Amino acid sequence: MEKNTIIVIALSVLVLGLLVQAIQVSGLKSEIRGGTTTGNSIATSTNSGEETYEQMMARMHPDQVQATANNVQTTQNQVVGGC
Repeated sequence: MEKNTIIVIALSVLVLGLLVQAIQVSGLKSEIRGGTTTGNSIATSTNSGEETYEQMMARMHPDQVQATANNVQTTQNQVVGGC
């Protein structure tokens, strides 16, 4: 094969790859705008019906959440108030 033919084939493959990626990115953008994404997402609103970050942490790491709650309670019991 000639050098020019190889270069044209390589550039064609690159351009096709770029077109596929452009289509994928535009599809992702429309999904994000439409709110139809699936998978792991952190809900920013409690009205969205999805699990919030705090709920996920409580479900996945109950021992850490309990330890944090105990630390907060202990700290609050030790606070000395004044007038």
